[in-house]
Amino acid sequence: MAVDLDKYLGREQSFIKHSFLTQYLQAAAYKVLQGRSPVFNFVDAFAGPWNVSDQNYSDASFDQALRTLDTVRGDLDRRGIGGLKIRFCFCEKRGEAVNELRAYAKQKGRFEIHVFHGSFEDHLDGISSACHDGFTFTFIDPTGWNMRSEPVFRFLRDQRGEFLLNFMAEHVNRHAEFPNVAASFGRFLADPDWEDDFNRLQSEWSNEQRVLYLLKKKVKATGAATYLPDFPIMKPRENRVKMRLILGTHSARGLEVFRDVQEKVERIEIETRNQLRTPSSQQVGLFSDSEIAALEQNITGVGCPMYQREAEQQIVACLTGRQFVPFSEITSSVLEAVPIRLTQLKELVGQLRARDLIAYDLPLRKRVPQPETRIRLGDPKIGERNF
Repeated sequence: MAVDLDKYLGREQSFIKHSFLTQYLQAAAYKVLQGRSPVFNFVDAFAGPWNVSDQNYSDASFDQALRTLDTVRGDLDRRGIGGLKIRFCFCEKRGEAVNELRAYAKQKGRFEIHVFHGSFEDHLDGISSACHDGFTFTFIDPTGWNMRSEPVFRFLRDQRGEFLLNFMAEHVNRHAEFPNVAASFGRFLADPDWEDDFNRLQSEWSNEQRVLYLLKKKVKATGAATYLPDFPIMKPRENRVKMRLILGTHSARGLEVFRDVQEKVERIEIETRNQLRTPSSQQVGLFSDSEIAALEQNITGVGCPMYQREAEQQIVACLTGRQFVPFSEITSSVLEAVPIRLTQLKELVGQLRARDLIAYDLPLRKRVPQPETRIRLGDPKIGERNF
């Protein structure tokens, strides 16, 4: 099915970003509101609005989040799960945009919406007070990298929720070695001496790969997240990365949902890029847009042969030097590092077992490894003979 890009003309990458945000947010809300907490807080740290196409803000992140979460709450209420609360905190520096946010909040009077005027970093205490109970999901979407990350990481650590950070890969890659922005990168990485570590990393890595590595290392060191998978969003009309969405979570289940959503949104992205190259009115062929996107994804996308090889290497590295490793630990290690879904990983593990590269025992009537299944290295010589 063709994608309607009219609202995102010239900024199609934002369409992909918002598609990911709303799909992940929906999955997280269902999980949280049905068990973990009856309260779900959504924080939009750089709310805008920016370049919206209509007066209803339908292509703004804050409105899409509000509609997504309200739909989940309404659905659960119809199922008999009542008493649920959704709370919103929108933060924005620009005065004109803040006035628009306040007008929007007034129009949406049945929702609890807090609007903060100023830098996100300057309102962390106020946002924490507003989100005094429940689960907090924070969306951090700066226009660049000029953010004081140290207090932000502490805020995220104390919330013990999840966050989605838009890492502006293209801008970072272009400017990381400019001396006049070294201080701002130091604030972003919460490390004024970041350049020494940056220069010690592998020289074949791009600037953005090195900055991304340092950022993830710092986030984990502060306790803001246990896992940090990322999803690269390509420039709509070019073959290079525009931005990366990084999920910060303490939940292994969050990793599974992240990769599931990535597969869905990646297919939308491929279809979108194909439409930009060849408008639907000019397409003639046996396959639909979605079928062509699925074929491309099988070659280069989530779970493709290249990523299966990376996952295999990750599994072997995880097992090397250890008697056995629970499958749950392997799952977390692989899903964080490699774009592959849990179902695909289970299939891969079965293939490695058939080749005697790894070994494990299964309970009766179980065909795939369980979280507690103990995985160990097999005999590669036997595997070579059987392959």
